[in-house]
Amino acid sequence: MASASSEKPTEPPPLVQRVYAPSVVGQPLRQTEILSNVIEIRQTLDSFQSQAEPAENERITHPLALIITQDCDLEQDFFARFAASPAEVPPERLLPNVLLCAVATVQELMARTPKGHDIWKRVQENRDERYHFLQRVEPSEDALGKGLSPMGIDFKRYFTVPTDELYAQLQLGANRRGRLAGPYLEHLSSRFAYFLSRVALPRPHETG
Repeated sequence: MASASSEKPTEPPPLVQRVYAPSVVGQPLRQTEILSNVIEIRQTLDSFQSQAEPAENERITHPLALIITQDCDLEQDFFARFAASPAEVPPERLLPNVLLCAVATVQELMARTPKGHDIWKRVQENRDERYHFLQRVEPSEDALGKGLSPMGIDFKRYFTVPTDELYAQLQLGANRRGRLAGPYLEHLSSRFAYFLSRVALPRPHETG
C-alpha cells in the first residue's frame, strides 16, 4: 500500500467564474447593466441653428446599451426618486442623467476596428484601450431568458439619457437584461475611466 506522502497531488477543479447576472426588475439600475431598445432623443442640428419653435428632435434607438454610471449614484437616486414622499427628497440625491455606452454586435465592431496586424485579436482580449469585448450572455443570465450574442463597446460612443426618462422607457418598451458580475464589472468600468483620462503626449520618450 502506497503511503500518503508518495501520492501525487491532484489538480483542483477549475474555478468557474460567473460573468453575468440577470437584471432584477424593481431594484436600482446597476453599473454595467445591459438594456435593450433604449431611445436617445436629440435636437436636430438644423432646428438648433435656426432656433425653430417648436424644436425638432430625432429619436436614436439603441438596440443594446450598457450603463456606466456608478452603482452608488444609481442606488441613491432610486431610493430618493421612488420614496414615499418624493416632494421631501433633497434634490442633490437625484441623478439628472444616466451615462451609457452604445453596445455593438461583433460584426459592427469589426467594421469599425482599424485594419492591421493583430488589432482584432487585441480587441477580443481587451488589450486595446478603445474597445471592450463582451462574451455571449446565456439565457439563464438574461432577465428575458433569450440570451445575447457576443458584442462589444467602442468607448467613444457614449451618451446620456435623463434618469426619469430612462425609468419611463423601461415601462414602455425598453428592457433590463443582465449585468456584469465582479471582477468583470470593475474591469470594464476601470478601462472606460482610463480611456477618458488618458493623456496624449506630444512625442514618445527618447530611447537613446
